[in-house]
Amino acid sequence: MQTQLAKGTLIAIGGNENTKNSHVVFQHIIKESGKTAPKICLFTVAADVPQQAEFEYQQLFHEMDIQNISAVNFTNHTEADTPENLDKVKNADIIIFTNGSQLKLSSLLGGTHLMARIKSRYINETNFVIAGIGAGATALSNTMIVSCDVSDAMLKGELELTTGLDLINSIFIDTHFTESGRLGCLTQIVTFNPVALGVGLSENVAIIIKNQEIEVIGTGLITIVDGTQIDYTDVADIAHGEHITVEGIKVHFLGAGKHFLIAEKKLKMLKIAKHLTSA
Repeated sequence: MQTQLAKGTLIAIGGNENTKNSHVVFQHIIKESGKTAPKICLFTVAADVPQQAEFEYQQLFHEMDIQNISAVNFTNHTEADTPENLDKVKNADIIIFTNGSQLKLSSLLGGTHLMARIKSRYINETNFVIAGIGAGATALSNTMIVSCDVSDAMLKGELELTTGLDLINSIFIDTHFTESGRLGCLTQIVTFNPVALGVGLSENVAIIIKNQEIEVIGTGLITIVDGTQIDYTDVADIAHGEHITVEGIKVHFLGAGKHFLIAEKKLKMLKIAKHLTSA
């Protein structure tokens, strides 16, 4: 589990980013690297058609005048740690995990030297950026949601979890959140794990996670579920398949430009400059 405060930046994108709003989000990714022409490494291992995902994102970045783009794709766990893949990660300023299957992503990368190198750079290097899109965003946490039946989200046992990429342990991330009505999914995981925040990303929205702070970018909405003030729950007493009762869950909704403090679990009120004019 990652406990050291990382120097790098995580960016989680809720999905449906390949639209007219995509350049706004990806400009933020480039800005966080501190370079005007950063080296980008695309991880397309989660995608159904990796070659298509690579082509689409290369085209998107070419439109933004970013030309130095490499890609990593493999189908077996033992293929991860090639010298070529390790060099791509070593030289990259930005790592992007594309959309697809978060279980495929975590099972192929988990326990590899390749993932260890990514994590080491994220912990130790300022301006090193890791972005996840859709499933790639969900997998950033140490524990991730694999599946959740929205209609029965508050039935004990209906939520399937597994180990993620372990880049952050203070939040759980879920995507396509508002569109899929997945509040119950995050509520159950936070009820089981109240030490962490549940963060739901709608489409066309992203969050920048840096210095224990969340910044909302894009045009959508994020939902934060906080279980630290739970007064009562019967989750430990009921049987699998029974409805969970929980009292004291806090839910926050944040739009673009808002900041949330992870450790303090509260909205950061930014100071607004006051311009005084003489009569």
